[in-house]
Amino acid sequence: MAAILDFSKFTFGVEEIRAVKELLFDDVVASPEIDLLHTVYPNIVYDKEIGFIGKGGLVGIAHQGCDPTPQDYNIGTRVVTWEPKAWEILIAQCAKDIEATAAVYSLKAGVELDDFTSSDYINIIVEVLSVSVKEFIIRLAWFSDKSVANVKNGGILKDSVNTAYFNIIDGLFKQIDTQVTANSTQKVTITENAGASYTAQALKPENVLNTYLPQLVFNADLTLRANAKAFIPCTQSFYDAYSRSLQGTTIESLYTNLVDGQKTLTYNGIPLFPIPIWDTMIKSYFDNGTKLYNPHRALYIVKDNIAVGVDSTSSFGDMDIWYNKDERKVKIEAKGKADAKLLNPVQFQIAI
Repeated sequence: MAAILDFSKFTFGVEEIRAVKELLFDDVVASPEIDLLHTVYPNIVYDKEIGFIGKGGLVGIAHQGCDPTPQDYNIGTRVVTWEPKAWEILIAQCAKDIEATAAVYSLKAGVELDDFTSSDYINIIVEVLSVSVKEFIIRLAWFSDKSVANVKNGGILKDSVNTAYFNIIDGLFKQIDTQVTANSTQKVTITENAGASYTAQALKPENVLNTYLPQLVFNADLTLRANAKAFIPCTQSFYDAYSRSLQGTTIESLYTNLVDGQKTLTYNGIPLFPIPIWDTMIKSYFDNGTKLYNPHRALYIVKDNIAVGVDSTSSFGDMDIWYNKDERKVKIEAKGKADAKLLNPVQFQIAI
């Protein structure tokens, strides 16, 4: 088994470093916090229905006089069913695999030689792993598809990527695709996404300003448009194209505070929320060698409609680290159950 932290890329020798913590981290594109973009529902541990009461039917007719006939009146209802699936992260490392690397200085001596659970080496792995877990949450919630397939098998997932990382549940983009297939009025087509090459997929700023954003907002459900909490999460590419389309104009009035002093552009008073991790995942995993799969995306929605169900709010953050004496390996494990749901399938509009 190779070392989890790959030292082969470094030119120094083991005598030139005395602590793994001296290594520098690359900058990592940060995932948005899960509770900033989603509504989190805890204690979702088994299939569970959530009932919603909708709008009532028509009432009020002309006065009927004697012996009136009661009017039919119905209140619409709908059900969303949580279907949480179990997930796990399990990583193992043997001390022998890192003896020939600079990490050897993190190891103990004597009978504790193989137990490096409290070492700098493990601390670095856990720190990087915590970022990977954040990315996993976004990948699970948005890009999962139980029927996902690699490009060579007629699918959209890059051939070098294992489908096991994407097929736990049907994520939000899959649910959105199912909904707009049934109701095409909820979809705005970004023509550049269909380009036959990376170059042909370059997003034109004028199209974002003059076509995609107006259709995204003004063609949306009126109840959604009336909701002051509605926002537009989008790929960084979509946000950047909108920003470029405003060059040469006074745009200070179009900015609003998103969170913690972070400013973001608005359209018709609606804040755009760029999510660069979407771009990163699309480029990393949905590339057929010639073009990307729908690299530009924007969603007009409310946070209350983006639901992530978890067995525990701490399941994504809790990691168990232990030394297995029988195997002489240090192991790191995290696990839980999760699902993602569009709670109201008609109250969103997507540009894709």
